[in-house]
Amino acid sequence: MESAPKIIKYFGRTTDFRGKPLWEILGNLKNFGVGRIVTRSAFERYPEPCYYRILKVEALPKNEDPLEARKVSVMVEKVHRGKMLPNPVNIMSTSYKADYRLIPKHEETEYCRKTTPTTVRILPRFIDLPPLLREYVKDETSEENPQMPLVINKSPGYKTYRLAEEGEKPTVDLVMGLGTPANPRLYAETESKEIKN
Repeated sequence: MESAPKIIKYFGRTTDFRGKPLWEILGNLKNFGVGRIVTRSAFERYPEPCYYRILKVEALPKNEDPLEARKVSVMVEKVHRGKMLPNPVNIMSTSYKADYRLIPKHEETEYCRKTTPTTVRILPRFIDLPPLLREYVKDETSEENPQMPLVINKSPGYKTYRLAEEGEKPTVDLVMGLGTPANPRLYAETESKEIKN
């Protein structure tokens, strides 16, 4: 008598991770992979190379919970979008994610080569206010088109954008709106029809 095939159903959140946790990769390498190059599948969206060069590895004590993923403290030289960060970075909080991939030694040179020049996007200095706030500010100040200054992240690191200088034309147009609705028919204006009695 044949048994029915088992049907497996997965519940919960899905993930875009493709790879292995960092400890699983480094624990199987000579000298814990010092000098080797690892990357994440999350970095594959960029045309420029993004990777970590392993400098130092420290194992952390294993958790009591067997279902808890193992973390490791790794000091790395980080290259993000073709630009090396000035100081080494410690990876610990994301080391458990199954998203890391070891670059084979014979592919390291080709992988680390910069492929395309990056273009810096120039953002406008001021943007429109959200619709409700715009109406409130119009009533309060009698200003026809109130705008607010754009504030960008100024933390050190690799940036592919900057604010436009005084008199410079931005290359990016930031428009306040709802975006593209999932069902445009819901937002279309309907013609009112008179009901005849």
